[in-house]
Amino acid sequence: MCFLTCLVHGEERGEYELCLPRVSAGELCAGALASALEERANADNRATSWRVKVAVCFCTTITNFVASLLSLYLLWLIIFRPYKFCPKVDAAILAAFDLDAARDTLSYDLALNVTFFNDHRIYSVRFDHLTAGLYYNGTKLGPSDDATLPSSFTQKPRRHRAVYPVLRGHASNISATVEEEFSREQARGSFTVDVMMRTTLTYKFWPTRAVYYYQYNCWLNFPDPAKANRDTPAVTGGVRCGVK
Repeated sequence: MCFLTCLVHGEERGEYELCLPRVSAGELCAGALASALEERANADNRATSWRVKVAVCFCTTITNFVASLLSLYLLWLIIFRPYKFCPKVDAAILAAFDLDAARDTLSYDLALNVTFFNDHRIYSVRFDHLTAGLYYNGTKLGPSDDATLPSSFTQKPRRHRAVYPVLRGHASNISATVEEEFSREQARGSFTVDVMMRTTLTYKFWPTRAVYYYQYNCWLNFPDPAKANRDTPAVTGGVRCGVK
């Protein structure tokens, strides 16, 4: 607009000149300062945006890592559950349980029908080094007959496997506490014994293999076999063993 006005005035005077707007030094400084502030704000925004991206990436990585660990833990709970293999005593007969106080000897004769059940639907589980021992009042009386108990076997999914341990023998050097407990339970008319079974469970889940050692306690209560006869033997059953 100023340029056109100058042209008009110049034509009237026969002269031509260029008219530029007058800008003060203060206005120039204010403009430069505004431009610098704008550039600084843009730079800060770019730096802030970079930091936000790094923080988001870090949080996402941590979240994915935690989610992966949780998924693996849930997978372990679903697939590797050895506590589901707790054996069950279907039947047990205590034929003899006598204390010879003069010789500090306790005679016993126990036969069991123990069942394992593989509740998994995917894979088999191998049992190794299966043993059984008879305990009374915390004292081990003796192990099972190795000929009556398989040392190892493989159990397929959703299958039962029965074993028949026999514990028969004489325990010597019986302590005074065991004799006192025997006298007390004999007066009551029943005995409580603990059949402890130990085994190693092997899971093969490609490409790894997991091995667990487990110990099961089967607490059995019998009437006094000395007061029983052939028609009414000291029998019990339906007892689920617990994991120690």
